Amino acid sequence: MALDLQLPALAMILYGAGNGVFSIARGALPLALFGPERYPALMGRLARPALLAQAGAPVFGGALLSVLGPDGTLAVIAALGLINFALAGILVRVCFTGWRGARG
Repeated sequence: MALDLQLPALAMILYGAGNGVFSIARGALPLALFGPERYPALMGRLARPALLAQAGAPVFGGALLSVLGPDGTLAVIAALGLINFALAGILVRVCFTGWRGARG
């Protein structure tokens, strides 16, 4: 069959389920851990980096495109993705081994 859609359909279902669980956990977990007194300030602090990135992305993306062109912009985005991946790996290592275990 030319249009075998079972795998993409499964991927979309799992993505949607994961996104739903994330949105519930993002709101409920800090409330359960830190209580209603600290919840509003904590949620604001957690949301600030993502909101700043969302607000600045069109401006910086347009500037990158105008200066570097599509290929250069893609290279910058790929480099940022690799840096993010490396930092996430360091964070996982630090969380599971402690800071001293991550250094040596």
